[in-house]
Amino acid sequence: MSTRGKAIRDHELETLLREMAAEPPEACTAREVSTFDRLAGGARPLVLFGAGALGRMVLAGLRRAGVEPKCFADNNAKLCGKEVAGLRVLPADESAHRFGQDCCFVVTVYNGSKIRRQLCDLGCRYIAPIAALFWKYAEVFIPENGIDLPHHLPAHADELRAVCAMLADERSRRELCAQLRWRYWLDDRGMPAPLPARDLYFPRELISNFEGEVFVDCGAFDGETLRCFLEHAGGRFEHIFSFEPDPGNRSLVERSRLELGAGIGSRITVLPFVVGDRNGTAQFSADGSVRSHTTAGEGIPVECRRLDDIAWTHQPTYIKMDIEGAEPDALRGAAELLRERMPVLAVCLYHRSEHLWQIPSYIHQIAPGYKVFIRRYAEDCWELVCYAVPRHRLASPAKAHEVAQP
Repeated sequence: MSTRGKAIRDHELETLLREMAAEPPEACTAREVSTFDRLAGGARPLVLFGAGALGRMVLAGLRRAGVEPKCFADNNAKLCGKEVAGLRVLPADESAHRFGQDCCFVVTVYNGSKIRRQLCDLGCRYIAPIAALFWKYAEVFIPENGIDLPHHLPAHADELRAVCAMLADERSRRELCAQLRWRYWLDDRGMPAPLPARDLYFPRELISNFEGEVFVDCGAFDGETLRCFLEHAGGRFEHIFSFEPDPGNRSLVERSRLELGAGIGSRITVLPFVVGDRNGTAQFSADGSVRSHTTAGEGIPVECRRLDDIAWTHQPTYIKMDIEGAEPDALRGAAELLRERMPVLAVCLYHRSEHLWQIPSYIHQIAPGYKVFIRRYAEDCWELVCYAVPRHRLASPAKAHEVAQP
């Protein structure tokens, strides 16, 4: 990025930070409490649009808060007419006909803009994004679900300045500023469009070819990232290590490995470990979904391993971490590996709000030679990823636009 471009982005960040600091704390707190009711037209019954994993999580949280929605609405015909978690699922048009004038529809889908337009076209009067609901019921939804209350943000101004200064290109800085505006005001005006989901974790614009890669997939889920990696690398990789502690999910990864045949499957090792900053036993909430995670409460016992202490048969060259908020612990447990080997990193930033500045800063602290980027592959804050790339792995366009570290 040019010096002028950097100056413009720094000015935008400082403007945002001044505007945040200028709002009296009591006004910010009042806004947190009132935003959802303003969008909902006052206190009124709720309909949750989206009966998937996110919708079920929101339903459970609302019930803890003493709120029972009228129903789920969904476009999936296979769900309509059934019950999910004890709540009936209605087709979109029926739910709009029955509740569109009197209830607030909360879109419990991560990429919700298309659904919000659909509901508007169906004549629904009150439609609210999920983030505003999280603000209202902060005691059950925050901070574990990637969104924090905005009054916490101004205290991190210096950390945000430091992250902005270390980011390696204009797009990353623009994304950082857009994230702050959205997280503080729920204002998505000027937010860059999300990048294609097919490039999640593997941005060709940033990273050179994947030939000979030793890929470490932390949080393999059902093998989705494994399949995506193979689309990018083909059969030219050296080895894949898939970490998945959830037994149900791990069985799906194993099935995918076997279905790939001996030529590829023999180069994939599936491991049952949580990755973290210690070796030992951890409690794990294993529900067979993408939201499986380590927990301080009830769960099943699983083995936790530091990546630094794995007896690697092949040295990692590329590490992806999507582990439901445990990314900082995993990075601490991989510090020696990062310093000595500098594998490419693709680390999720969206599980907790503070990870937006904490994770890039921690990576830079461990290994300052990395070039650090931020990219997003879904709306709002979802599928936000930090890439840390050693200079020799940068693709040519990334090299042309990188910014020297101050």
